[in-house]
Amino acid sequence: MLLSAILTFTTPRRGVLPAALGRAIYAEVLRQIDRRDAQLARQLHAWNGPVPLTCSSLNGPTRRGADLYLEAGERYELHITGIAEPVSQLLYTLLLEDPQTDWIIHNHPFQLQSVTCDPESHPWAGIADYQQLAAQHLLAIGNPDNRVTLRFDSPTSFKSGGMQVPIPTPDLVFGSLVDRWNLFSPVLLSDEMREFSRACIAISRYNLRSVPMPHKQGGFHVGGVGEVTYTALAGDRYWRGAMQMLADFAKFSGVGVQTTNGMGQTRRID
Repeated sequence: MLLSAILTFTTPRRGVLPAALGRAIYAEVLRQIDRRDAQLARQLHAWNGPVPLTCSSLNGPTRRGADLYLEAGERYELHITGIAEPVSQLLYTLLLEDPQTDWIIHNHPFQLQSVTCDPESHPWAGIADYQQLAAQHLLAIGNPDNRVTLRFDSPTSFKSGGMQVPIPTPDLVFGSLVDRWNLFSPVLLSDEMREFSRACIAISRYNLRSVPMPHKQGGFHVGGVGEVTYTALAGDRYWRGAMQMLADFAKFSGVGVQTTNGMGQTRRID
């Protein structure tokens, strides 16, 4: 199961929190998981490599400098996804079947008001599975489109050649997506997808800016935020179908580094 959930919160009191909330949000999500499955929470905490769980930053608070300002009764959103069966299934139970209303983020209280996985109610929400996406794009009759546009809603950055690269180039974006897909999916993509994205996918349109993502102790990562249209200049229907499939997968998996701490929030747009 692939799960993408939108959580809506209120807070009972005003407060000021640091903009670098990524680690605090991820810690609270792990605490919520721990109350259901302590072993899974420990595994996620010690995970080495791409984690099958992503968390956005807290969306909605007013930001001034390095601080977020919260108001009592205002509504704030959090985007949480799972891309491996044990994680996604537990999140479904935890968030939709038996939700815990009291959350604590950076020692500040929040009340969970609603959760949705319905894409009709929110563009970031959704439930799918790997076989469904593969059948939709790799087995469908017809010629897949050779173009797709992705929106990077939070700073998106990559590790490449020992450096941080804050630009979503085709090889880095689709390379990141195919790595996550093949790590967790029962339907494997050819390893040549990364080479195809490097040699045959071009950026045909973009509207990007660089944005620093704050981290603890005053540090930050710089990443790209905005929209990019990618166009396959060559390749048969398999490669174009794989490109379209990975674009749909991005909403669930995130892209690039630090996806548990709010970076790499990415989805297809029409």
